[in-house]
Amino acid sequence: MIEWLALIIFFMAGMVIVYHHIGYPLALKLLTQGLENTLPNFYHRHYQITPLDHMLPSISLIIPAYNEAGTIQEKIRNIATLDYPDYKLKVILVCDGCTDGTAQLAKEALTEPECNHLNLTVVEKPENVGKVAVLNEAINLSRCSVVALSDVSSLLSNDSLLIVAAHLSNENTGVICGSYHFLQSLSVGEQAYWQYQRSIKTRESTLGATLGVHGAFYAFRRELFDLIPADTINDDFTLPIQITMKGYRCLYDPRIIAMELEQACNEMDFQRRKRIAAGNIQQAVRHAGLLHPKFGKIAFNFFSGKFLRPFMPLFLFMVLASSVFLSLSYSTFQIILFIQLGIYITTVFYICHRSQPDHKKLRVLFYLVSGHMAMAIGLINYLSGQTKGQWKRVTTET
Repeated sequence: MIEWLALIIFFMAGMVIVYHHIGYPLALKLLTQGLENTLPNFYHRHYQITPLDHMLPSISLIIPAYNEAGTIQEKIRNIATLDYPDYKLKVILVCDGCTDGTAQLAKEALTEPECNHLNLTVVEKPENVGKVAVLNEAINLSRCSVVALSDVSSLLSNDSLLIVAAHLSNENTGVICGSYHFLQSLSVGEQAYWQYQRSIKTRESTLGATLGVHGAFYAFRRELFDLIPADTINDDFTLPIQITMKGYRCLYDPRIIAMELEQACNEMDFQRRKRIAAGNIQQAVRHAGLLHPKFGKIAFNFFSGKFLRPFMPLFLFMVLASSVFLSLSYSTFQIILFIQLGIYITTVFYICHRSQPDHKKLRVLFYLVSGHMAMAIGLINYLSGQTKGQWKRVTTET
């Protein structure tokens, strides 16, 4: 009887793991087969002032910053190249208790000839209050019809705001996000992961039900904004989902490119993934109401992607624990157990030595398994109350 229970646990947990990683992407592929992800045409200004400019919405581009001296000037130069009417774009840089001269460097960049046309305000906060507090205050004070949020370390394609305006001309669309890329990718595994994520977002968007965006860049209707709870960890999920729950679409457009400049080391990447993992469990619990059938495709996407993700370590542990028990009776499970232990021990070895395997396929496997280990630690940290909602840039958190 106990063996049957262990077999049931092994196969049920295994099926959930396979469904989340492989079954869900395949289901999305089948659901979107024959559907065209129609992207709206957008107004190509070519940096020329025309009578059509007045039809474009006013946009507040809000950029929270914490100790961004290394990239702030490149960010401002990048914003200066965006193709959008000057009088329609207001940029707000909020220096959240910066101690490295970020604000001064930003002001110096604004004096450069190619940047002095920007309507950019530098707000200096004496103490770090956290990203959520910064966003709540800045968005609440915005008077533009559209708000765009962007990280300092990401550069935007020059027609990003024009594409945003085209999407938001449809009254049913509430949020628009772009494609996240790396100037220098950390690893082959990371490249494979983001390619996988972009594929999923494209298909979710085809269904009109993208969930979550990347904080590197996204935009939304200002009138739909609700204050983000102060303890929120993953604000780039909570803010869009609050709008989605009002019945508006969140769409993904791969023509909008957000290019990440910074390359994190292995330790920083693991720490970042632990924090994101804690945010994943928070959002799964906080937004469990999205599982209600009334949300239709959104409920399906939320359950299959965002809701199951933080619980993957639990299912992996169930597979491991049941394998230990079953290996006492079945030689097949001895092999299965040996393979699992080998993968976990090898992953821990590379994490401790802050390195990665040499073989390409092993790097992909390492990135996946180490991500679940980070997820497990993030889950424990969140449940034990060790993870705070306050946001800081730099070496240990994101």
